[in-house]
Amino acid sequence: MTGLLVPGLVRFVWTAIRLAAAFAAVSLFLFLAIRALPGDPVALRLKNPSPAQVAAERERLGLDRSAAVQYVRYLGHFVSGDWGESVRTGAPVVRDVRQFLPATLELALTALVLGVTGGVVLGLLAEAARAAWLKRTVFALGMVGLTVPIFWIGFLFLLAGSLWLGWFPPGGRAGPGIEAPAGTGFLVPDLLLAGRWGDAGNALRHLLLPSFCLSLLPAAQVCTTLRARLQDPRVGALLTALRARGLSPAAIWLRHVLKLSAGPVVTVAGTNFGILLGGAVLTETVFSWPGMGRYLVGAVLERDIYVVQNALLLVIMMVLTIVYTSDQLAGWLRQPAGSAGRERDRGGAG
Repeated sequence: MTGLLVPGLVRFVWTAIRLAAAFAAVSLFLFLAIRALPGDPVALRLKNPSPAQVAAERERLGLDRSAAVQYVRYLGHFVSGDWGESVRTGAPVVRDVRQFLPATLELALTALVLGVTGGVVLGLLAEAARAAWLKRTVFALGMVGLTVPIFWIGFLFLLAGSLWLGWFPPGGRAGPGIEAPAGTGFLVPDLLLAGRWGDAGNALRHLLLPSFCLSLLPAAQVCTTLRARLQDPRVGALLTALRARGLSPAAIWLRHVLKLSAGPVVTVAGTNFGILLGGAVLTETVFSWPGMGRYLVGAVLERDIYVVQNALLLVIMMVLTIVYTSDQLAGWLRQPAGSAGRERDRGGAG
């Protein structure tokens, strides 16, 4: 038991140290980058300000102090949740994040579920079936997901699914007149919990097309990783042994092979969720999705200092945390088999 706990604790501590170092590096980079942009963020906050007004505002915000003091104040305000007000919206940045972040999370989570499920199903079918055409089809779909730019796929989906077939709305998160109920911020679950089935169906139709578009990359990477894992000679020997024991194909592929491949799939899924969070801006732009991507791009273009420093740092740290956590989970999934084997070997030797 101690042999399992100690490596896990070491990995946890090492991950915490790496996250702390990443937080310091990213926060310092954002702090310096926003100050390297041309223009005065204080002048953007005021309408036709006089020099005296600009000086008073800089003093109120603490921008007249040294860079070291400003950086320490920035870290303290970020940790305490005092993120200031957005120049563009005039609302507290925390309130804007609470509005836009759930939309991006709902889109990214839906895309991840669709992508991982589709990638696992296609990967298992391509290896379990002996048909060459199926393997070529899966390979071609994987190449499309890995090589075609996401904005180009988005335009094709929008053109086919919305303009030609009319199956999906052209953009937005819900139809006009649909107000989001209080709850998690995830529109479809909140509408379902509120008993508004028709509005939930409308929101789901708005969600599916951008989710399908965004899911192609994780589906392709999961499928490619799974196929590479299953083509390992050791896995082939295991399949031969399981077939010799008389197990059914369903038991072989769903119980044994899928469990054996869980570690690499979890790693790819976690990495892709971070990519989906950080790279959803193109999909949100194509489908007019009111998420964090569009919000952050507008903040960078207009030098909205508090949004860039705080909301962008939050998204980056979320991405890093998810990637590191998935890596730890994948290591935990891989560990029991090897540990169990070592225990058996020691027991046999005794």
